[in-house]
Amino acid sequence: MNIYLDIDGVLLVDVACKANHSDEFIKYVVTHFPDSTYWLTTHCRQKENYTIPLLSRFFGEETMKYIRQIKPTEWDVFKTEGIDFSTPFLWFDDDLFDGEKKELIKHNVLDNWIQVDFYKDENQFQKFLTSFPIPAQLI
Repeated sequence: MNIYLDIDGVLLVDVACKANHSDEFIKYVVTHFPDSTYWLTTHCRQKENYTIPLLSRFFGEETMKYIRQIKPTEWDVFKTEGIDFSTPFLWFDDDLFDGEKKELIKHNVLDNWIQVDFYKDENQFQKFLTSFPIPAQLI
């Protein structure tokens, strides 16, 4: 199973604050999916990867060793261009563009988008750790 991670609104609540339990979440995801965790973020697209310099301002070295293991994706307009639809996946993101939503619906995997919303639940990552979501293809 592939895991796709956004940064803004997901690992970082805003430009100055990392999300509650994000260290534990990153460790869990990379430990359980070491070869299939990917960035799907504006900080990593079109062969440019700015994730490490950005996240090193928020996370300590213990978490950074996991963050460095996350693989980049390439996409241009819509993040869904970076998703491998032939493999079950979960995509953790706070929001979708209409084109991204249409692409997920087209592939019958809209439920694989896990909406992260820390304004509704600031401890959402903690809940994921105790009950990790399962992609629609594996249910």
